[in-house]
Amino acid sequence: MGLTSDYAERDDNSSSSSGNSIEPVSRRVKMIFSVMANPNRIDILRILNSKGSLTYSDLKAQVGFRSKKESGKFAYHLRKLLKHSLVALNRAERKYVITNKGKLILNLTRQIEERSIMESGNIYVRTKDRMEEFNAHKITQSLVRETNMPPELAQKISEEVENKVHRMQGVYLTTPLVRDIVCSILLEHGYEDYRSRFSTIGIPLAEMTSMLADKNGNDIGLMVSSMVDVLLKEYYLFHTIPKDVADLHLSGDINIANISRWGVMPDTIFANIKELLDNNNSGSSNSSSSSSNNRLRLYGIDGMDDPLIKVSMLCSILGRYAAEEVVVHGITDMLDYESNTGRIRITSDGFARMLMLIASMTDSRISFVFNGFNKSMIGELLDGYAYYVKHTQLPRISMVLPSNNNHHHGDGNNDDLLAEYVDKIVDISSIGGSIALSNTLAGSKGLICKDEYGSLVLHSLSMNLPRLAYESNNDEVYFRARLALLLKPIVTALTARRVMIMESLKYILPLISDDSNGMDTTTTTNMVINMVDLPSSISNVLKQDDIVDVARKVRRTLVDKSREMGYAISIAMIDDGGASRLARLDGERYGKLPTGGSDYMQGMEVHAEDIPNLDANYYDEIIELSNIFDGGMTITLDISNVTPAMARNAVSDAMNRFGFFRIVSKGARICSRCGSKFNTATSTVMDNSSINANRCPNCKAHLISIK
Repeated sequence: MGLTSDYAERDDNSSSSSGNSIEPVSRRVKMIFSVMANPNRIDILRILNSKGSLTYSDLKAQVGFRSKKESGKFAYHLRKLLKHSLVALNRAERKYVITNKGKLILNLTRQIEERSIMESGNIYVRTKDRMEEFNAHKITQSLVRETNMPPELAQKISEEVENKVHRMQGVYLTTPLVRDIVCSILLEHGYEDYRSRFSTIGIPLAEMTSMLADKNGNDIGLMVSSMVDVLLKEYYLFHTIPKDVADLHLSGDINIANISRWGVMPDTIFANIKELLDNNNSGSSNSSSSSSNNRLRLYGIDGMDDPLIKVSMLCSILGRYAAEEVVVHGITDMLDYESNTGRIRITSDGFARMLMLIASMTDSRISFVFNGFNKSMIGELLDGYAYYVKHTQLPRISMVLPSNNNHHHGDGNNDDLLAEYVDKIVDISSIGGSIALSNTLAGSKGLICKDEYGSLVLHSLSMNLPRLAYESNNDEVYFRARLALLLKPIVTALTARRVMIMESLKYILPLISDDSNGMDTTTTTNMVINMVDLPSSISNVLKQDDIVDVARKVRRTLVDKSREMGYAISIAMIDDGGASRLARLDGERYGKLPTGGSDYMQGMEVHAEDIPNLDANYYDEIIELSNIFDGGMTITLDISNVTPAMARNAVSDAMNRFGFFRIVSKGARICSRCGSKFNTATSTVMDNSSINANRCPNCKAHLISIK
């Protein structure tokens, strides 16, 4: 029947025959004060306003009438509220709700209460859920509890706060304001450490207003995530990361990516998915094992036979615990031929469904490493991936395919695995697909995994080598000496981070952190330091001709120094997005970049249009550098400004030269309205029709770049 207010039950003194439905003002005021006169009725309104609709028994318990003897009293108060239409009964659900009239009365009581408090002469503080009288003793307790301050000192500080608050006549006093007052007094007395522990972290009001107004393109989830990132970044940068390392980051000597995930998750997880699933299944039979029970509670996929669903679920779970990327390998046996029939187990449709399912379950970047497949299987996988890319707005899943190259030059083999699929690879890349080719176990940006069972990699810390070289006065020996000095605080910070992450994953991701699965996290949690633009630092700043020789010396310096400290590190030159920030800071500091360019490189970029003019020495240098960077090196093949035919030739050539490279087309665009995919650099669409670089040819809406 819906919401009903018992209008049939009227006051005995009401005059229904008068024909005048408007009651005198005095009767309304009398009704208001009669309701407000009893605190039980106010409590009923407050609870319904905060909790929403409640059943009779739930509402009675919430108000505090728990015994049977009090049932009559509660029923009397509830009838009063129903009679005056302050509460209504939803007869279909048998639940009570507060009416708009009831909310009006409740707001009025709050205003009267707050005004009476202000007039009483006492000091009241507005907390998150109520007003309460100011109590200096609570400040003392908080200081002792939160900062480990001696009780005598805490009491002295709270007395100063109380005196200051009493002098602030008429100020709208809130708990954040009280905390600010405490922090200012601590700072005045030189207690900076106590102030740091007692201070709050948060988003400035203007920034919060801007974020709420922007809504990140109406993506509410992204907006909330951005707010959380801001809070966590402030926490780790100012309260967890060592101060000297935080200062190095803020000044631009280093860059820390993914700061908001510093202490809770690794940057990249390499996961041998077959090993993980096999260990999970084998552990289920041993009910006495606490670690296996933890794994079963986490995943709950033992009874499933469909390998695609198993892979999808595991990828979505792992995606929650990697700040940058989850690299999945060991998938060959799960999707390859059925040995008894020779029938392909995985089809393009099945693989596309799996990718779409993963994309719907996680926003994390997932990369699949495919090794050991034959030509037919690769064709099915590429067709399925093409469907996923075409029908996904911003693809987050990458494919890493086997490269022909083993660090040797040559014309290649006509029977190479991917030779006949180069056209398809180029087409997928041109509309925003992420495809890389590698002859080692590597992620989509070239980060190398050194353990077949998988590993956790910390690689988000980059050194600003152009600045270091510039401030070394062109002295290569001095440059390496300063590099060694810079290494000590960095390795100390990374080691502390590794301990924090292992402690975190020990409880929330036991399948990865438990040694029984074959992954010894003490040895497979790799620390990688990223080298920003090392080649340009050597050639353009230090003015050294032999880039490879100096790069070897740099690696030797860092490796030897880390071993002296008792740790093993790897060096890499991969793209983590921090180079542009460091270049901007150096541009502001020096007026120009030390390298003479417009930006810093994190990896090597080869343009498809330049490939016919590059000599063997150029390729040799890149290959030698990739061998030096044992943590991995991003080599990007940019096919943005060439025809599809030239792009195919460039990819074929790169397949026979580089051990790793990823294919990028910067002209890939998506329509902001209809979701169609285009490539504006080559002026081609999926149907090869010509398009405007900024507008969709179908609906004329703006095009968005696919990064």
